[in-house]
Order: sequence, then C-alpha cells, then structure tokens
Amino acid sequence: MMGWTHMVVSATATSLILGTANPAVIAVGAVSGLLPDVDISTSFAGQILPWISRWLERRFPHRSCTHSLAASGFIAAVSYGITYLTGGKFWQIATAISIGYFFGWFIDAFTKSGVEMFYPSPVRCVCPSNRNFRLKSGSSQEYGLLILVMAIAVFSFNINANGGVLTQFNRLIAAPSGVEQIYNESGSSHLIKAHIKGVMTSDRSPVLGDFLIVQSLGNGFVVQAKDGKLYKAGTDPESQILINRVTADSSEPAVTTIESIVLEDDELSKVLSRFDHDNAMVFISGEITIDDPDIKFALDPHQFPFIKRSQTSDSPGVKLEVAPLKYVKKKLGDQFATGQLSIRSITTTGRLDHERV
Repeated sequence: MMGWTHMVVSATATSLILGTANPAVIAVGAVSGLLPDVDISTSFAGQILPWISRWLERRFPHRSCTHSLAASGFIAAVSYGITYLTGGKFWQIATAISIGYFFGWFIDAFTKSGVEMFYPSPVRCVCPSNRNFRLKSGSSQEYGLLILVMAIAVFSFNINANGGVLTQFNRLIAAPSGVEQIYNESGSSHLIKAHIKGVMTSDRSPVLGDFLIVQSLGNGFVVQAKDGKLYKAGTDPESQILINRVTADSSEPAVTTIESIVLEDDELSKVLSRFDHDNAMVFISGEITIDDPDIKFALDPHQFPFIKRSQTSDSPGVKLEVAPLKYVKKKLGDQFATGQLSIRSITTTGRLDHERV
C-alpha cells in the first residue's frame, strides 16, 4: 500500500484509541505506521534507514518478520522499556508508536499477498478470502479507502479536540457529569464557562445564561454571574439555581492555586492584601473568630450564602465559604482574627474586572 495510506490509518487509530488530538502524538503514530515497510529498500522507511533495510531485504521476504505480532511485541517492549527508564514521562508516545506500528502492517493484511502475521510461521494471513476484493497498491479501491479513513480521522480529531466522545455525549444530553469532567480536566489551567438553563429555587424564575465556575460543591458548582454575584448551581435543595440543562467550555487560560493561612489575632486586611491582584479572582473559605460581635452582614437572599455567623467557644465567629476577597476585606478588614483560612486564587494573563457583590 501507499505510504500515505499507512500514515493516515495509523494516525487515525492512534487518535481513536488514545482519545487524543495532540498533533505530536498523532504524528508519532503516523510515522510509526511506515516502519514495518523497512524490510524493502524502495519504501520511505527503507530509504531513511537503508542499512537496516538492505540487511532485512537480503534475508526476509517482504511483509514477513516486520509485519507480524512478534515485531509489534518487540517494538512495544522497546518503547515502553525506554519510557520506564525515563520515569514514565513518555508513555503516550510509546503507546502511539505501538499503535502506529501495529496498524501500519495490519492494513497490509488486506492486500493480495497478505502478511506473515504469526512469523516465524510462513503462513500468510489475507483478508478477505475472495482475491478480487483485496487491495492493490495505488488502485482506485485504495484511494477510496484513503478518503474514507481521512474522513474518520477529521471526525476523530474534532471530537477529541473538544473533550472526547464522553464529553460530547454529555454535552448532547446536557448532563452535569459532562461539566464536572471538563472542570476536573481543565479547571486548574483554564476558566470554565457553564451555560445553564434552570430556575431560581427561591421564586422559580427562569435562568438562562453563562456563568463562571468558581469551584465544585456537593452536587453542583459555585458559579459567578457576569455582575459578580455568586450562586450554587446544582440539583440539590440547597442550590440557588436548580439546573435543568448545563454544558461547559474551557475559556481563557488561568491558573488556580489554593493556599492555607493561619491567623493568630492578626489584622485581616494586612494578611489578605498580598492576595489582592488586578488579574486574580480570590475566594476565601474557613472559619475565624473576630473581636466585634455586632458586625452586620447583608446579603441578597437569592445569592449563595458565602458568609455566616458562627460560634467558636465563647467568641463570636464567622464562617466563610467561597467568599470574594473584596467583600471580606470590606466587611472584616479592620478585624483582628484567629483561625484558619483557605485562599483560592484564579489568575489570568489579563486584567479581571471585579464587580461588587
């Protein structure tokens, strides 16, 4: 078969089996599909590796030892062996080599001469049994196969570039599990935008729009609307937005970091000031005691209750859960606090405009 056929078949198989659209991984699989033909000097692989090709060509028939399960096992053993010795960093590349090599020779089983699949047994494996339906290199049938496989390749690359088959299925049925998968895979490196259709729990008013996912919480997510307000969107009674349908997409690059701090009668504004940056959204969770028992909190009852009163021993306390930094500094900045807080910072490369909550 033509070199292009070997490459396209191997590239498509690599993408489908690994569920990847990574160009480097797919290219490795495609090139590996050419390697079985190193046993003939006129092939692309034979011209790149002439000393190996000439040695094999003098000793073995074409499509014999290099077109076999034994050869695939050898290639896999070498690839994974090198990967193991390098700390397992290149397992996907090793898998791409193994997949590409196997499909590179397996497609030749559909040619008129077949392959010695079970080498060193000289028996040739040929499919189909009717010789008239076998492929000939450069024939119209091979070009037809090439076009079909290329169409499958485009479909596979597109599906995998957008999260894979499972993600696309979840998007089709708008399942929260699909959003959770996208958030788990990309939430540490990108902003995740959720497209939500549902109702407000409080008054059953309709909700339809885009929200930024801040973090997962129970059977749902804490999300931020464009005006900066926070809600829990989910399927449990504690949610402010009950979800009917939800999909999600990764947006601009962003890095999420979580840091714990311990307060020992420290002024809150001074401790939190180092987290306040123009290109970061910062949310605070934890429980602290403060020195002012009469401080008032006035939140929109439709919003997520990110700040609540609590009682720790004999001291007035405050419980924070995904509370915006600016709100905490405004309401509690002059307080001396004791306790432990978790600081979640979502930092982008551009400037973020924080709205008042």
